[in-house]
Amino acid sequence: MKTTTFFLLCMWAVLTHSMSIKDAEKCSDDNCKIGDGCRCSSTKSPLDGDAPQLISLTFDEAVVNNIYTDVWEPLLFDRKNPDGNPISATFFVPHEYTDYRRVQDLYLRGFEIGVNSITKNSLAQYWLNATEEVLKEEFEGQRILMSHFANIPQDDIVGARTPQLQLDGDVSINAYVASGILYDSSWTSRSTTMMFPYTLDYLSIQECRTGTTCPKDSHQGFWVAPIINIQGNSTDGILECNSLNTCNFHGTADEISQWLLSQVERERSTTKAPITLMVPSSWFRFTENSFDGFKTFLDELGKLNDVFLVSLKQVIDWTKNPVPLSEFKTDVPDRTADCGAINCPLQNANGDLRYMMSCVPCPEVYPWLGNPLGQATITEKTTTSTEESTTSSTEEPTTTSEDF
Repeated sequence: MKTTTFFLLCMWAVLTHSMSIKDAEKCSDDNCKIGDGCRCSSTKSPLDGDAPQLISLTFDEAVVNNIYTDVWEPLLFDRKNPDGNPISATFFVPHEYTDYRRVQDLYLRGFEIGVNSITKNSLAQYWLNATEEVLKEEFEGQRILMSHFANIPQDDIVGARTPQLQLDGDVSINAYVASGILYDSSWTSRSTTMMFPYTLDYLSIQECRTGTTCPKDSHQGFWVAPIINIQGNSTDGILECNSLNTCNFHGTADEISQWLLSQVERERSTTKAPITLMVPSSWFRFTENSFDGFKTFLDELGKLNDVFLVSLKQVIDWTKNPVPLSEFKTDVPDRTADCGAINCPLQNANGDLRYMMSCVPCPEVYPWLGNPLGQATITEKTTTSTEESTTSSTEEPTTTSEDF
């Protein structure tokens, strides 16, 4: 009798557990319509007609003054799209070393500000093993922190990219949703699989990277902005890459420009799937001719009447409401914000000095996990799994980019 009862209890537990899992169903155009805020994962364009070629330049490193003035300003500022409006790009910002005055400057220039994390922990296993609560502290915390110290609206910070692209399936997506984030751009796709943005209402057909986990549950209305790989230096065996500093392409400025143009042309001449380029500042520091080559590449793109440099948010907005090239207009947000720039010397949890440039009065303690506003009345969380940056200098680093 006891054995039978135990067996029945076990069966009940298994059935209850299986019923509680929100396994997503396969997607079809019949049950997922763009008008309802749903789109199946697909390599098919949402538009039957002549679409604009959208390109998003993305950056996921600390916003520091020297990169702002030496790299982003000369490369990006004052460029125009074919409609005469300024170009845009997306900056996924981590906390450590970030100059929040410059974050506001980027925001006011019309660039999109997204979340990277608070710690930008350099260990891949940290992101793959972190609990949903820790990830929420990383992403929601940085969203709160950045909005406050850059003095920009939190509602305008809607996208995220996890450090090192270490997406942990449903755990990461649940943490994003709980943090008020509406889309992710951490999921790569092969260069031959040109994915368009889609929602996670239903199962995704996108292949997972080695070491990451695919979401399996249904996350209604949550968007994925895939990163389509580009093709690197095949002579070195690098056939696929997603960050420019891992493609190992070397040459003259013209050769680098032509290589990048050829990557755009692969998609521009076929489906016109949106292109996401990950552009770390370390690439410009360590690859000869890369700065001039990238500048020439942008100059050449500027001569094409169907290519637009836009934020990832605008790519998703276009996917929601696809219009042909003849009707497409670059988003020009109307933004205002004040910044009474203050340089805040603060000690982090390890006792190291950090200079944090803020647009509002300095926090009482260094903002960190569990205490994004830096309030002295809140006990800061320190765990063995959260590593501080290895940079011990009290000056800002020349770059905080990571290789992917």
